[in-house]
Amino acid sequence: MSLRSFLVTLVVLTGLLLLIFFGLQLLHVSTGRLVDWLTGLGVLWWLAAVLILPWNAHFAALAVVEQARDAEAHGIAVDSDTVAFARRVASRFKLLAIGLHLATAATLFALAAYHVVPLGYTAAVVALALMLVRPAERAYEHLAARLRNMGQQIRYPREDVAELRDRVSSLESSAKELKHALDINREGSWAYNQDLTLAAMRQTIDRLDGRLEELTRLNARDHEALARQTVTEISRLSEDARFLNQVRELISFWKQA
Repeated sequence: MSLRSFLVTLVVLTGLLLLIFFGLQLLHVSTGRLVDWLTGLGVLWWLAAVLILPWNAHFAALAVVEQARDAEAHGIAVDSDTVAFARRVASRFKLLAIGLHLATAATLFALAAYHVVPLGYTAAVVALALMLVRPAERAYEHLAARLRNMGQQIRYPREDVAELRDRVSSLESSAKELKHALDINREGSWAYNQDLTLAAMRQTIDRLDGRLEELTRLNARDHEALARQTVTEISRLSEDARFLNQVRELISFWKQA
């Protein structure tokens, strides 16, 4: 259970206990004084704080030490100062957690002996029991995590993972280079140069299109001029042919005369 879910559960439990107290009060059922219930809830919250905060810090530091040990076993360089600091934190918070458990149990026992807290003896025993329960729970979680890690290392060896990571890094570099090459707004990129080339080609094609239109117009004008000239020449030849026919008829007339 995560810290957040544990706190939510604790808040819900506190609200439920208060509802039970006030509900029994409305039903005129003897449930003791409100201050006793509030004291019990305060003890509950204190035990929760002692159970969670120092032990979590202790086990988090131990996890760092174990990760550093695994890294060193696989030839990965680890900062010795970081490992030493994690060991100091783990040791100090372990002593702090045990000390808080013992001090809480002793305080609750004393309060019960002086009849200040009715459930002091029970709460003292619970405080001592939690001092053993929390490490036992963490030991089970640690064992389960180690077994999962061993299974993952067997299925996915570190060498394969390192090779895969190198390949992914290489692919990321290639993808980044390809992205830069295809960035049309990046000066000097392949796409930028291709766009410049295409723009120059479009300008050349536009010039060629203009020249082609101009030549087409000239060709059409020349064809029209040639057609007119042809018509003129044909007309001239027709007139010459008529003149020759007239001369021929005149000659024939003179011969017949």
